[in-house]
Amino acid sequence: AYSFGGKIIQEPGSIVGGEKATFNDRHGMMYGRHGEQGFFAWYFFNAMFRISAAVVAAILGLIIIQTSPQFLPNLAAKVRQSPGLTALWGLGAIVSIIFVSVFLAITLIGIPLIPLIGLGTVVASFVGSLGVALFVGQLIKNDGKRSVLQQFLIGLAILTGLALIPFVGGLVVVLVNLFGLGVILLWQFGGANPQLTA
Repeated sequence: AYSFGGKIIQEPGSIVGGEKATFNDRHGMMYGRHGEQGFFAWYFFNAMFRISAAVVAAILGLIIIQTSPQFLPNLAAKVRQSPGLTALWGLGAIVSIIFVSVFLAITLIGIPLIPLIGLGTVVASFVGSLGVALFVGQLIKNDGKRSVLQQFLIGLAILTGLALIPFVGGLVVVLVNLFGLGVILLWQFGGANPQLTA
């Protein structure tokens, strides 16, 4: 029995056959009779999700690099040359999506569009995060022998490792998705693509 942001009320005579714990959002920790075990269980499933997402990202990145070799380098160059602007595009997109979703919910007939907007946002931020991973991989000292794919995989491994750090990982994921969404929008609507440097 798990409670996220609340508490577990157990009636007299009732039995919880397995684990029992509560998750407190303010402190990001699980408490309860088996609080430590509950935290590790939560962390294990979270880690499995992050690793699975990294595997999917690696496969998708490989496909993109093979089919469109300049796409991810262009995204990485955007992040490198305009990090502040990239973040502003991401923040602006999130705020706009919230307002649009509220407006669609108020109109009632627009409610079916909300999941589509959410799906589009998730896909855009995920694809954009591949460019962020390449950017991170490019920050590592390179002797000029690493390919784009190798740089991408190194960056992806670094971001995945950071995302697995308890409590800090959530912030890393938020920032990567924010920059990912921002760089996709900046690449699409922000003018000419930057010049790539060797």
